[in-house]
Amino acid sequence: MQGNIESLFNVRDCVIDQMMMDRSKLGILFRKCGQKELDFLTNSGLWFGFLLGIIQMIVALFWDNPWSLSIGGLIVGYATNWLALKWIFEPVEPTRFGPFVLQGQFLRRQKEVAAEFSTFFANEILTSEKMWNSILTDPKTTPA
Repeated sequence: MQGNIESLFNVRDCVIDQMMMDRSKLGILFRKCGQKELDFLTNSGLWFGFLLGIIQMIVALFWDNPWSLSIGGLIVGYATNWLALKWIFEPVEPTRFGPFVLQGQFLRRQKEVAAEFSTFFANEILTSEKMWNSILTDPKTTPA
């Protein structure tokens, strides 16, 4: 049976079926694993946007163009999101910078995220009841 497990149970189909039955589970998983990064993205957007908005305001005072605020808003929004995402995911490998060690926020929490992710999957997606249901009802598998 162990040598033939793929014909009895398809993990991929089981997970996809669970996620498609209740699509809110993916949002719950993201919030459990990435809440700290989402909070950082929100807060950094506020502060970066404020600082860059001051620069945009100064430019608008001296450059009287009706498109300056629209173009400035595009640049501020893009720069804010780009910078926040860089801080969340880069650098991938820990990098020493003097007395500091720099690494992306999400990657620095890799063990914590892995624990949250596996707990969610063990308790919500790959429960014994759902696995048995998948074994018995998945048309791609053949129960013994």
